Amino acid sequence: MSCAVNPSAAPDAAPPLVSVILPVYQGEATITQVVRSVLTQTYAHLELIVVDDGSTDATAQRLAAIADPRLRVIRQDNQGVAFARNNGFSQARGEYIAFIDADDRWLPEKLAVEMQTVEQHGQPLCIVYSRYYGVDDADRLINLSPSFTASGDALETILNNESVMLPSTALIHRQVYEAGGGFSKDCYHEDRSFFIRACRDFPAFPTQQRLTLYRQAMSGRCRRVLADYDAAIDAEFSIVSALQGALSEERLERLRRVQAKNLLYRFLMYGYMDYARRFYPRVDRSLLRADKKGRLALITMMTGINALSAARLCAQTVLRLALAPWWKTRLAQLNAIWQPSAGSADALKAISHAAV
Repeated sequence: MSCAVNPSAAPDAAPPLVSVILPVYQGEATITQVVRSVLTQTYAHLELIVVDDGSTDATAQRLAAIADPRLRVIRQDNQGVAFARNNGFSQARGEYIAFIDADDRWLPEKLAVEMQTVEQHGQPLCIVYSRYYGVDDADRLINLSPSFTASGDALETILNNESVMLPSTALIHRQVYEAGGGFSKDCYHEDRSFFIRACRDFPAFPTQQRLTLYRQAMSGRCRRVLADYDAAIDAEFSIVSALQGALSEERLERLRRVQAKNLLYRFLMYGYMDYARRFYPRVDRSLLRADKKGRLALITMMTGINALSAARLCAQTVLRLALAPWWKTRLAQLNAIWQPSAGSADALKAISHAAV
């Protein structure tokens, strides 16, 4: 397949087609805005494949009301997000693949910036990743993603950090997907497993821009699983089993220790102190001493006062208050584009590209 990122390509050659895959289940409340955030991309040479994973609410009706020839809807019995993404890819025609979850949204320039990043590095068989704005259910800004800058070989970075790449913040060449075998239905963290495999074999390049609104809902599955101690442990370490044979034993062991640290953080941040105390003996203390969250976790375990949860809530409050006027204006601009009656060129031009 020819690649338009080749500088020698004819000037009037069509840009590469990007296939956007959107799995959705019971998404009536958010699906219209999510779809419009894709269809109003400034990089317009795309197709959007929505995989309805057996929704029984009004998701289908919301999708039927959107008239755009680039939108295709596939309906399947409820089989989970990994199966839905893989099913969407089986129907994809694009040279590049992007994923978006059904409660996230993209800034209008997301795909354009990522395709420019591919061209800048001149390596079409790659992963491109961006940063995100973390928002709650009411679209209040609650955090900014860490600013990872690993370029080229990103395997060590992604092994040690779980928020480097998310489905809604990445763009990949279709051969990256094919080489990795898609998303594992047997791994709870199927996206993290997928990107670790991808970074093992292909270069990754950062845009160093925040281009996604990533919803961090308290009702999300990553929060719900924490209520069951044994299920939470099984879910966290399923990624290690999924990557057996794909990584060296040394890297698998390192991944196991990182996942244990992350699970302790989650137990603490979301108020499961009893589970945290029970799990604490399984965590490598040297990893805790190496970062700020870890040191707060150590203080928590020594004093019984949940310093990590308190620090998280304090940081979110300070960020929200400090950036409230700016975020209110920016969100209003974006909503003007994502509303069904809007999306004009003037609205697109109104978006500020200022980095925050």
